[in-house]
Amino acid sequence: MYKPAYKILLLLTVLSAIGGILTLIPRKAASYENVLGYRSFCTFAPAASFFCFLAAGTSCFFRSTFVKDDEGSKKDKFKRHGKSLIALALVLLLGIGSAVWFAQAKARYTDAGTAATG
Repeated sequence: MYKPAYKILLLLTVLSAIGGILTLIPRKAASYENVLGYRSFCTFAPAASFFCFLAAGTSCFFRSTFVKDDEGSKKDKFKRHGKSLIALALVLLLGIGSAVWFAQAKARYTDAGTAATG
C-alpha cells in the first residue's frame, strides 16, 4: 500500500504534466500569439509548459527518491537518484530560456492602455 505522501506527490506529478500539455493547446480566443507563432491556451507557452514539466519532474523525483525508496539514509537515496537531476536542470534551463525569449519578443509591443503619450 502506498503512503499518503506518495499519492499526493503522484497527483501533483499528473496535474503538473497535464497543465504543461494544456498550455500548448491552440486557442483562437487567446489575447495574442505565443512566441511559437500561434494562439494557445497559455500565451506564455512554451515557458509555462517547461515550468509545469519542471514541477512534475521535481515531484516525481521527491516521490521516487524519498517516499518510494525505503532503503538507506536520505543521503544514500539522493546519491542513487541524483542523476535524475540532470534532466530537471535541462528542463529548468529550457524554461528560463523560453521565458527570456518571451520577454524579448513581447518587449517590442506597447500596451495601449498604459503607454505614455507625448
